[in-house]
Amino acid sequence: MKALTLLDEMSQFHWSMLKSVLLILGMLPVAQGVLSVWQSTEGSSQIVVGFFAISLFSTWAVLSFWSALKATVLTLDQVQITALEQKVVMFYRYTPMLFLAGMVSYLVSQI
Repeated sequence: MKALTLLDEMSQFHWSMLKSVLLILGMLPVAQGVLSVWQSTEGSSQIVVGFFAISLFSTWAVLSFWSALKATVLTLDQVQITALEQKVVMFYRYTPMLFLAGMVSYLVSQI
């Protein structure tokens, strides 16, 4: 039985893509938590929670975008990469940006 082995550079790219996607997917539970806290407060406390949520989400969105952009523009040494690894890189390169676009669209439509 054959095993799939990847170069160290390819493995690092794989893990950076997974970390980027998990960072993006982490926006959903945080959004639900902040929304439930915001709805349970009243009056001027809602303003404070709202400002906190805006600053938290803007920071989280910038970090998610930066992480996805970093995975998109990553260059690998093309000499050592096999044909299978080239296909994986082509697929993985845009996965974080697609997740980010989907998550932002979902959050905008739900909140």
